Amino acid sequence: MTCLYCRYLNPEDEYRCKRCGRRLDRRPACPAPEHYPVADTVGALATAMGVSVRPEPAEVEVTEAAAPSTVQRAPRQQSFAWEGESDKVIPFPRTPTAAPPAHRPRPRRPVPDPESQPYLEFLPPAPHAPRTLATSVEASIFCDAAVATHIHRAVAFALDAGIVLIAFALFVATVAIGAELRFDPATLPYYGLALYFTALFYGASWILAGSDSAGRRWTGLRTINFDGFPVTRRERWVRFAAGIVSFGPLGLGLAWALVDEESLTWHDHISKTFPTLKE
Repeated sequence: MTCLYCRYLNPEDEYRCKRCGRRLDRRPACPAPEHYPVADTVGALATAMGVSVRPEPAEVEVTEAAAPSTVQRAPRQQSFAWEGESDKVIPFPRTPTAAPPAHRPRPRRPVPDPESQPYLEFLPPAPHAPRTLATSVEASIFCDAAVATHIHRAVAFALDAGIVLIAFALFVATVAIGAELRFDPATLPYYGLALYFTALFYGASWILAGSDSAGRRWTGLRTINFDGFPVTRRERWVRFAAGIVSFGPLGLGLAWALVDEESLTWHDHISKTFPTLKE
């Protein structure tokens, strides 16, 4: 017999469904009427199925001679949840929810009156005067940074010159691969020009990079102007061009640092920059 609720197929001798446990209806199906009035069909399907979740009394054999009830009641599905009060149920206290705070408009700040705005009284700047050296000669450098010593600058120059010579040696080795090297009065000027342009390319590459040369960076030197500020790219170009002038007359511009009161060379005075130790 098929259960009308879960559609499970039970044996014919079973009174309850093995799946849902509901009682199986063994009454024969009633013939369908010709018309279905709305008032008469309300709850007719539920009445025919005998929907009930209450515990049923002892089974009573249903016979065809049983008189139908004259009062038709709409079937009512009983709730599965317990709706009554019980001593075993402990109610949980409910915390009252706080009301959301009322939105308060933000007060506007008053516009300050420019007439009542306080101001600071600064003292007038002191007149800019150059420092005086021990020989009563006015100093060219206005800041307190010390000029790098001759030995320190010579070591940085030697490191840079070594890099230039290595690059020139690589150039000569590259030429030797494709042609025969000859060192005679006819070819020596070309090698001199190659060395000269290698040094120019080395110095210009660091200016384009906006940094000091590798020799100065390795020896802990940095280039600043006479006011104590880092040099700009324009000042680096001026110093680079002035350095060519210092090297021109047999290095006389470099030797000038030996007799200068502040140990400055020609290109230091021309570009108004000088190397100093990093802080």
